[in-house]
Amino acid sequence: MDQVELLKIYAVKLASRLGENQESIEFIADSVTDHGIETMIVEVIKNAKFVKVVYDYEGSHADKKLPRKNYASVSVSIEEGHSFDFSRGVAYTYFPDIEKLLEQL
Repeated sequence: MDQVELLKIYAVKLASRLGENQESIEFIADSVTDHGIETMIVEVIKNAKFVKVVYDYEGSHADKKLPRKNYASVSVSIEEGHSFDFSRGVAYTYFPDIEKLLEQL
């Protein structure tokens, strides 16, 4: 399964965690790799009939924190089941352990 499909699956999972009166949730997952620490920051934001799930990436290598970059965003339709609007962020980053990171969320 490719990363886009994984992001879509987890977008639905995260969108379903929003309560009736909640507008947003944030999740953070870290993975230690040979290149440092990779952090996935996920923001779930409710907007009218859609829930937008934004995946951000932040890395730190040799005690130097790298700037936070947008990785991708997925919009999930609340009423119509699971129609998606997927967009890739400006920073194309490949997470080698994305499945492991997403399972922590």
